[in-house]
Amino acid sequence: MKLILLLIAGYVFYGLIDLKALGILVAMSFITYCGGKIAYSYKKKGDDSAAKYTSAAFIIFEIAVLCFFKYSGLIPMPVGMSFYMLMAIGFIADCANAKFDNMPSVTQTLVYISFFPTVISGPILKAKDFIPQLSKKHTFTKERLYSFMTMFAVGAFFKFVMADRLSVAVDKVYATPLVFSGMTLFFTSVTYTLQLYFDFAGYSYMAIAAATLLGFDIAPNFNLPYLATNPSEFWRRWHISLSEWLRDYVYIPLGGSRKGVIRTYINIFLVMVVSGLWHGSTINFLIWGMLHGIGQIIHRAVAKPRKKDATGSRIFSMIINFMFINFLWIPFRVPTPSEAWMIFKRIITFAPGASYYYVYTFIFGVLMLITQFIGSRFNNGNDPIKPLALDKLYAKVIFCMIIIVTAMFAYFGNGAFIYSQF
Repeated sequence: MKLILLLIAGYVFYGLIDLKALGILVAMSFITYCGGKIAYSYKKKGDDSAAKYTSAAFIIFEIAVLCFFKYSGLIPMPVGMSFYMLMAIGFIADCANAKFDNMPSVTQTLVYISFFPTVISGPILKAKDFIPQLSKKHTFTKERLYSFMTMFAVGAFFKFVMADRLSVAVDKVYATPLVFSGMTLFFTSVTYTLQLYFDFAGYSYMAIAAATLLGFDIAPNFNLPYLATNPSEFWRRWHISLSEWLRDYVYIPLGGSRKGVIRTYINIFLVMVVSGLWHGSTINFLIWGMLHGIGQIIHRAVAKPRKKDATGSRIFSMIINFMFINFLWIPFRVPTPSEAWMIFKRIITFAPGASYYYVYTFIFGVLMLITQFIGSRFNNGNDPIKPLALDKLYAKVIFCMIIIVTAMFAYFGNGAFIYSQF
């Protein structure tokens, strides 16, 4: 009964957002189950070749479906397809490698792919981690309730106060970039860097909170990504569920780092190209992915071991890496390479123009720096935002403050989640 209720909830939630695409979600879920079941049965019989080729055929078909919707332009892209199709592909791969003690049921598979907290914008769930939880008895606890309340409140604050208020400045400047000075364009690029983080991290917090209340454990999707000191570390902290998916289902199958230095560099580059193509259908996303790949390769080639106590060196590396990531968000935001290059040129030449410095960028930037300092100083470089023990007075005060500030300063002029568009 629990699975049926979760399935209904998933389909109702998705249907309210994109009713026309609900049939596609259901159809791809059944196809995924069939592919996984056939591959799993071959694997259990010891026929590894048949399991491999069967899974490859179904995966290629699902990639083709995703590419059709994403790149053809003939039909609107169904909401969340980029996320649930990666989950579907991972499911088939896990079945082909017999990652489950028993083949998941069709209902479990449908619930996994349509799980309503994550179906729109992730995090991307791993079948081998999530599906076994569907068979467990879930007990409602005070701790889960407190975790839900805390993480959902933080996520809402991130999204509706921080991200959506920052979007005001970003949309204004990027609509007519030639009007504004190089310094304003640089400042706005930082604003977008913050907006993108608060938007997607905010959704992730809320999705994980909802799953926690239902009794499911989902790993964090962000871990202070702008604290990273190099491009590789950034991808271990940013959109962690995607990074791990690419590692498990693309990088390692390509050979990972097991086949020599040159092959390793090629694999890193190919993985980031896949990441770019997954994020969007324009040439800008391909360029963005390629540059991230090149950045990781350069770092891997020239990096030297750093002493743990080299605080100054770490801060310097953090600033350099932040600038690298920040400038690469420009082609991620604008539609064409020529516009991205024009903005970049105006920044580096300090081009004259109108000035516009958004006060919320300073405020939210300082809040992010404080969070990073606390995480770095007291939590071994990890996100210090944890569930509050709401039976304590101090926790009640903090929670009420978050709710009040969110209610007072929330901006509802731009409610769409950025990553749901991919």
